[in-house]
Amino acid sequence: MENRVNLNLINTLILLKKHRTLRMVAKVLGKSESAVSKDLSKLRNEFSDSLFIKTQNGFEATHYLDSIYDDLESAYIQLISVVNKPIEFQPDLYQELITVAIVDAEYERMVSLLYPKLSEHFPLAKLNFITWKQDSLQHLFQGKIDCGIHLENESYSNDFYQRTLKVDQIVTAVHKQFGITQWQETKQLPFVFIDVPGWNEFSYRFEEILPKEHKQDVSYCVRVDKLTSAMNIATNSMVAIQCPTRYLSNDFSVIPYPKGVSFDVAYSFYCLQTKRHSPLIQLLHQLIRECY
Repeated sequence: MENRVNLNLINTLILLKKHRTLRMVAKVLGKSESAVSKDLSKLRNEFSDSLFIKTQNGFEATHYLDSIYDDLESAYIQLISVVNKPIEFQPDLYQELITVAIVDAEYERMVSLLYPKLSEHFPLAKLNFITWKQDSLQHLFQGKIDCGIHLENESYSNDFYQRTLKVDQIVTAVHKQFGITQWQETKQLPFVFIDVPGWNEFSYRFEEILPKEHKQDVSYCVRVDKLTSAMNIATNSMVAIQCPTRYLSNDFSVIPYPKGVSFDVAYSFYCLQTKRHSPLIQLLHQLIRECY
C-alpha cells in the first residue's frame, strides 16, 4: 500500500520522542494538546506497528520506533533542508544565452536601454534581442525565448505570465501640414494599418470599441509591419495613422475619437508561468521594468 505520511506528522513524532509529553509538543508547535493528540492518532494509522506506549513518565518509544528512528530523523532533516534551501543564482557567473523577444515598435528603444543593464548584470552571458514574430509565443513555450515584451493579449492561455509594464492609448493622428483636426474630416482619409504579430493579425481591435454607427468609418490604403514605415507614410502623404501616443511627435495632430471613445493598450512583460519565479526571469523582469 502506498504510504503518504505528512511531513508535519513526522515532526510531531520526532518532538514527542524528545519531549515525551503532549503538553511540551503542543507548546513547541503552537497547537492545542487535543490537536497534537489527533496528529498522534493519524500517525498510528500510517505505520505498521505501534510507535509509543503511554507510561507514568510520559510517552515512551516502542522497540519498533527505536529501530527506525535514526533513519527517520535523518531523512526528515535532509528533506527539510532541501525544501528550505535557497536557490543560489549568480548573474555575474551566468554564461548561457539570454533571448528576449521585443515587439517591433519597442525594439530599438528597448535594446538601447536594456543592453547596458543586461551586460552589467550578466557580463559572461550571450545576449540575443529578437523582434517578436508570429512564432515567438511558441518559441517562448518551447524555451527558445526566455522572456518578451509585447502588447497585452487577453486571448493568450494561462501558460503565459503577463505583467503590465506601461499603459498607453492608441490614438488617430494626421500630420499637421494637412490641417485636419476633427473625426468627420479624418474618416474621409485612407488609413495606414500597422500589423502587430501576436496582437492584431486576427482582428481589428479598434472596431471592437467604436460605437455601432461608426464601425465603418475607417478604411485602409496600405498595411505595413513596421511602425517607422507607417510614420514615414503618414508624414509624407495625406493619410491617418493609429498608434500609441508615445511614438507621436509634435508634428502630428491627435484626432478625438467619436463620442469620447478611448483605445487603451498595455505593454506587458511575458514569460512562462512555470518560469516566473526563477531568479533569472525575476531579474530580467526587474531590469525590463526599470526601462519603463
